[in-house]
Amino acid sequence: MPAYQAIWVSEERLKAATAIHASVSPTDIQPFVIQAQTLILQEFLGSTFFKQLNDQIVNGTVTTVNRTILDDYIGPCLVNYALYFALPNLTFKIYQKSVLKSGSESSQQIGLDELKFLQAQAKDVADNYLKQLQTYLKNNSSLYPAYANYVLADGVAPSKKSPYFCGIQTSSKYFNKNRSKNIRRAIGSQEVGKDFCGCEDNK
Repeated sequence: MPAYQAIWVSEERLKAATAIHASVSPTDIQPFVIQAQTLILQEFLGSTFFKQLNDQIVNGTVTTVNRTILDDYIGPCLVNYALYFALPNLTFKIYQKSVLKSGSESSQQIGLDELKFLQAQAKDVADNYLKQLQTYLKNNSSLYPAYANYVLADGVAPSKKSPYFCGIQTSSKYFNKNRSKNIRRAIGSQEVGKDFCGCEDNK
C-alpha cells in the first residue's frame, strides 16, 4: 500500500452520484472511500497500477489516459463501493460505551432487512461499473503498461475474476443426476408399509 493514501474521488461527486445526503460530514465517509480503494480497486487494478495512480493523484501529475480511466470508469465504481461500505456505519455509531443507532425525531429509522437491501443495491451497481472497468482495461491494455506489465514485488497482480457472484449452480446434469440417485436411494431405504416421509401407510 502507498505510504500516503489519497482520496480518489471528490466529496461533491460522491454525494452527487449516490444517495448520501449533502449534510453528511466528509470525515464520516472518507474511511469507506479508502476501504473501497484498497480492498476492491487494488485487487482488480493490481498493486503496480494502483500505486501509480495514487502517486500521480498525490503529486498532481495525472496523465491524460489515467485521468480518463479515473473519471469515466474508476469514479463511478468507487463511489458505489464506498456507499456499500458506508451504509452500516452511517446507521450505527460506535461511542465510548456502546454502539448506538443514529436517528432523529423527524425521520423514521430503517430496519436491518432494509439496510441489507440498500447494501445489495449499492453493490450490484458497483459490480456493474467494475465489470465495465475490467472490460475497458482489457481492450486498452496497451495504454496502461503498469496494469499489463505488473510487478509482483509491488503486491497483488490484477484480478481477472468476475466481480459477480451468481450463487451455487444447481441445474447442471451432474447435480440433477446425483439428486435423482439420492432420492431413489432414500426411497429404497424406507421400510415396507411406510411412505416416503416415514409415516405408516394406513391402506
